[in-house]
Amino acid sequence: MANYELSSKVAHLRNISSKFVDYRGKESEVPFDNIEMILRAMGYDLDNDEKLAHDAAELDMHQWREMLEPITVLSPLRDYWGINVYVTSHDLMKPCHWTIELEEGGRIEGHFNLDMLEQTGDYWIDGTEHVRRVLVLPTDLALGYHSIRVCVGDLERTSPLIVTPKTSFQSKPMANGDKIWGTAIQLYTLKSDHNWGMGDFSDLAQLIKDMAAQGADVIGLNPIHALYPISPDHNSPYSPSNRSFLNILYTDITAVPEFEESAALKRKVTTKKFAATVEHLRATSDVEYTGVSALKHECFSVLYKVFKKNHLNKETARGRAFASFVEQQGEPLQQHSLFEALLAHFKALDINAWGWPVWPAAYQDLNSAAVQSFKEENEDAIHYWQYLQFITDEQLQKVDKLAKSLGMKIGLYRDLAVGADRGGAEIWSNKESFCLDASVGAPPDALGPSGQNWGLPPLDPIQLKNKGYATFITLLRNNMRACGALRIDHAMALLRLWWCPPGKTAAYGTYVYYDMFDMLGILNLESQRNQCLVIAEDLGTVPDAVMENFPKAELYSNKVFYFEIGEQGCTEPEDYADKALAIVCNHDMPTVKAYWNKSDLDLRWQLGMFGSEADLRAEQASRESAKQHILNLLQKHNRLPAGTPKDASQLAEMTEELCLAIHEQLAVTHSQIVAVQLEDMMLINKPVNIPGTSSEYPNWRRKLDMSSTELFSRPEIVSFCQKLNKHRK
Repeated sequence: MANYELSSKVAHLRNISSKFVDYRGKESEVPFDNIEMILRAMGYDLDNDEKLAHDAAELDMHQWREMLEPITVLSPLRDYWGINVYVTSHDLMKPCHWTIELEEGGRIEGHFNLDMLEQTGDYWIDGTEHVRRVLVLPTDLALGYHSIRVCVGDLERTSPLIVTPKTSFQSKPMANGDKIWGTAIQLYTLKSDHNWGMGDFSDLAQLIKDMAAQGADVIGLNPIHALYPISPDHNSPYSPSNRSFLNILYTDITAVPEFEESAALKRKVTTKKFAATVEHLRATSDVEYTGVSALKHECFSVLYKVFKKNHLNKETARGRAFASFVEQQGEPLQQHSLFEALLAHFKALDINAWGWPVWPAAYQDLNSAAVQSFKEENEDAIHYWQYLQFITDEQLQKVDKLAKSLGMKIGLYRDLAVGADRGGAEIWSNKESFCLDASVGAPPDALGPSGQNWGLPPLDPIQLKNKGYATFITLLRNNMRACGALRIDHAMALLRLWWCPPGKTAAYGTYVYYDMFDMLGILNLESQRNQCLVIAEDLGTVPDAVMENFPKAELYSNKVFYFEIGEQGCTEPEDYADKALAIVCNHDMPTVKAYWNKSDLDLRWQLGMFGSEADLRAEQASRESAKQHILNLLQKHNRLPAGTPKDASQLAEMTEELCLAIHEQLAVTHSQIVAVQLEDMMLINKPVNIPGTSSEYPNWRRKLDMSSTELFSRPEIVSFCQKLNKHRK
């Protein structure tokens, strides 16, 4: 049995919460058994008191023995502006000096007296008093990634120093309070007579043109992170292999410059057999990822051969562009491409080699001799995967430039998933930064008594800080490429994540806390540098620290119309937050049509997702009440379409007029950004995703019913867009 006192001490030092406020607003105690399971997942041996006592002492004393912390992030959101200096009381009278080496070159320096600095803590080790004092730094330091060297007598230490702004980037239109509208899409759902069975970047370009012509200023994308090329049916955009790189299946093969250089490939795609396969894949109602992937990879290899022959390591414009891309992306791209080459290698040997956990042990470590030998012997394979990222990024950059050239005030917004899949490139290349025996999720609520376990390993807060937040910084930089805004899924992860122990549901989890001021400061810095507005998805139970500091940082919140319906009615337009993305529903929720006819509840019942029939009936009754509140809201604001019953029970099916009226009502709210899902403009019933399911339902496959060009050629949709423009302007 674990030593309660020692376990409690380690849990406290690791910022594992013993309490949390649940979905009802009630403070709940976390069973200590849950905390012990999280400690074990972190790697602590709770059955060895001697080892646990040593670990607790190290956690408690380690920082007091080191003069400087592993990294310091200066943020105006904190209540102090300086670095912590840890010394013994015997050092207080020694001469002291600091030097900051600036990111852009140059240095600044100064002297200080430790005995004159504010003391914020002390700790006794072996009879010696250690103290923590705050060295206040100049407030006019340039923003950026610097380093600071502190000398106390003969002792000298250097540590990274990041100086961050108070707020995230705000473009002029958004800073001026402009109200805009647009859409939020799952890119693969787009239909066209051009793509090969799933939406691609050329379809996105067409959507941008169609929507810009209607007055839209923003196009939101689902996560377009790199998945598993050799396992195309692992298709969840929220469970990627690597969040820092792109899903290559979004590349339009025919738009790659090397396509025009290959007469053989141009002939191939026009053969009857190839055209028939494309036509079949294009005609399906759900994306057939295996078929799409096979076609594209067949062509990728040809494109690379052409590139290799004509441009690789040659002084052509293409060759230089590729070399520049590889250099700019640096070690993270090298590691990602090495992983992809290894994945393809082992998959060819064993069809079940789905990820690094099932590779031979020698290849599970990035730094092993076996991996280094493979890297040296397979340079061409690594170049191949770098090339695929290059052409995919190239097309994304092109559509971003298109949106901006058409005057869109935001253009594209991208989506950063909360985690990466356990067996993928992101974790393999940086395993020590993750806690592999835990996964993240959400605590139990009314709709999910067991909570949600997403199966994604969390970043270890201590390792994250010890490594200078390198993983986090790379994620931000690569996801702020080629867009005007970044939506951060489950943005409360900047403060805390609900950790789930191995083999258990989320009901056995608890919150683990991160340094919010460090992460929020870095987010603000990268936002400013990349001129990228930030939308922080803050749905669910929002802690006070988030409600206080996210607005100070000028992050945009996320408002969902479904969640703005309470027992007393719907939130009034003037009560919506100004700096927010407002949307009727998102990818985790039923479409407007499904919401109205309650088919989502029927489907969840069929999938066994309700505890009892009474739970289903209660949810159905709640939905009927919500529907009536919607009609009441529309009637109050004179937006109830003519002929629509005032009694929700008299309207079994959603109509196009009512659906558009709901979105028009959302358009008059105070929120600066309003998004309309294309599936709701098309009155689609089938959900794109059902949270809590995997193989039980074909998630992340359903396509739209028509192309964007067809949709925006309809007079009623054009009229609707004109109304949105009127309300938003």
